[in-house]
Amino acid sequence: MMRMNGFFPDEATMVSLLQACEFLPLGMLIEALHSVIFTCGLDSNVTIVTTLLNLYSKLGRLDASRKVYAEISKPDKVAWSAMIAGYAIHGCGKEAIEFFERTVMAGMKPDHVTFTHLLSACSHSGLVKEGKYYFRIMSDVYGVQPRLDHYSCMVDLLGRCGLLSDARNLIMHMPLQPNSAVWGALLSACRVYGNIDLGKEAAENLIALDPYDPRNYIMLSNIYSASGLWSEASKLRTLMKRNVLTKNPGCSFIEHGNKIHRFMVDDYSHPDSDKIHKKLEELIRKIQEVGFVSETESILHDVDEEVKINMVNKHSEKIALAYGLLVTNADKPLVIIKNLRICRDCHTTVKFVSQIEKRVIIIRDSKRFHHFSDGLCSCVVSGICCDCHTTEKFVSQVDNSKLNEGRPLSCSVSWN
Repeated sequence: MMRMNGFFPDEATMVSLLQACEFLPLGMLIEALHSVIFTCGLDSNVTIVTTLLNLYSKLGRLDASRKVYAEISKPDKVAWSAMIAGYAIHGCGKEAIEFFERTVMAGMKPDHVTFTHLLSACSHSGLVKEGKYYFRIMSDVYGVQPRLDHYSCMVDLLGRCGLLSDARNLIMHMPLQPNSAVWGALLSACRVYGNIDLGKEAAENLIALDPYDPRNYIMLSNIYSASGLWSEASKLRTLMKRNVLTKNPGCSFIEHGNKIHRFMVDDYSHPDSDKIHKKLEELIRKIQEVGFVSETESILHDVDEEVKINMVNKHSEKIALAYGLLVTNADKPLVIIKNLRICRDCHTTVKFVSQIEKRVIIIRDSKRFHHFSDGLCSCVVSGICCDCHTTEKFVSQVDNSKLNEGRPLSCSVSWN
């Protein structure tokens, strides 16, 4: 309407539009706005193109972000930090470090935001040695004093790799009062590694900081359930009901035909539901034939294993995956967006599917992006599934003929 009435967009207009598109992830719409930016001569505006590259990375198109950054004639610190943030959420830790070092050599001086994204990139890629190094030199070399965000990233990094004692010691000796992000990072690690005592301590601190956040209760309840402590888990869930605390339902989104299609758990609302669920059953049968075994740890209810398998097979991202394979071209990546963390079973399922279907599959959950290809995921580094916060006991051994032999790998990774 503005353009029809002769008003051309300026910086404020385009930045607002691009930020709004984060909540409406339509690729064709973003490309159209990119064209408007170019035709209106706004491609030299660093603020606008920085917002654009940030949006591309959040939509799973890291290559497009790289191209946008490369076309900035004089990138500033904000653009630099945004590019590192893109590498971080896509699990490209080594690329983030190389980009950081290259830009520092060119004369750019990092600030606290830059180091937050750099430490986050190290965390998502399991780069403990590198994370410790940059955490140390940020103050010793660059004069940037660690803030809560930096401590949160370090606790997350140590916790992901099973160094729970080190993570707790860091919290106990940090000069700042730990916030919910710090304790939340520790609690997530405690759930993966089954440390009930430390998990309880972290949860109690979280609940004291924010007694109305249902995630804190759910995480501790999950730790209890995974350890078979059903009575304790039940007490927590009863407490949640009494306090009227509810969890957001899981849902997944996929773009097709210039529309966003949403799927919930066990969803039959789509017009093509019969075809979608038939495709999903076909996929599960195919991956089972090559060695896939359902992982039901995410179903934290005291029910039979067969019921758990049936429940986990109806997760929203699996339904979105089946739909995407039906309607998208095989030569393009299949992008799915989920509002919650992807569970371990869905993560393993997509690895298998990427191999048997010969597809590149990208899933963005509430934490980061997963790039699946040839039976592997970008978040698996040195046997550690860095985003799912779990040590992979059985990592896919992919070659040209077989997907998974189910051969156990050693989990004794040294982080010295």
